[in-house]
Amino acid sequence: MSRSRRVVIGALSLVGTDVPAAVVIVALLSLASGALVAQGALAQLGLTEAAARNFVMREAESTSTNRRAPIVETGRRAFFNLPPAARGAATTALFAWAKAYVNSAAFKTAYAQHRREVIGPDTTPTQPSIDDEVQAQINEMKESLAQSRQIAASLPPANAAQLLKSIDEQEAKITSGEFAKMLRAGLEIERGDRTARDNASSKANDERYPADPTRIFVRRLREFLDATAEVNFAARTISLTGGADGIEFIDKADRQRNWIWQEAVIAGPEATAAARTAAQAWLKEIQP
Repeated sequence: MSRSRRVVIGALSLVGTDVPAAVVIVALLSLASGALVAQGALAQLGLTEAAARNFVMREAESTSTNRRAPIVETGRRAFFNLPPAARGAATTALFAWAKAYVNSAAFKTAYAQHRREVIGPDTTPTQPSIDDEVQAQINEMKESLAQSRQIAASLPPANAAQLLKSIDEQEAKITSGEFAKMLRAGLEIERGDRTARDNASSKANDERYPADPTRIFVRRLREFLDATAEVNFAARTISLTGGADGIEFIDKADRQRNWIWQEAVIAGPEATAAARTAAQAWLKEIQP
């Protein structure tokens, strides 16, 4: 992997590779921009537009939620090797690049397709009214009793009489108004529970993959800004391996902090400041 490519991938860990189509896309999506500036950057980084877009969608399919995620580790290695003075400019360019791509038809089409694949089509079956379903169940029971009467006709008289008496009692019961009320009450509870489950599932899907992906960016940009509001760049670290992958925090309190905060410490103040400035500007543009 070329140095320039490692630099760009490294910037991804800074701007928040914690969620699909989220702050990671703030950086990753920028790799697939079709704007003239983006085209030049892609060529300089040795990345094709198709490869960059695939990279974005793979991250969207599987959320990075900790420092051990492959994309985070890859980004950390690259940023570790990038001179601090170059990190701010790289981060700013990635944000600008990202904004161009996420507003493009290419991204919207890819995101919509992925959303359909994950959520699937609306397969909610149409339902008859409760009154119609109550009547259908009663009719089904009547048909069953009619078949039982036919069976009774083939039985010895004593057995037939006993069976017919039971049939008459059941028929009187199911044709009573009280029985219909009982069926209706049960169906209302059943449908209410089903509706609640469907609504909960739909809400969860819409939260994870909203029809308007802008909502994802708003949520993730806020998360990134919250996590990096106060970063102690003097936090003590040690590299157990001599490289970026072996960086650990010495103080227990720092080891327990949000992993985005930890990655910001490693990326450094230049990159973090640039990312926060760009994130704030973008959030101002898109938040409701």
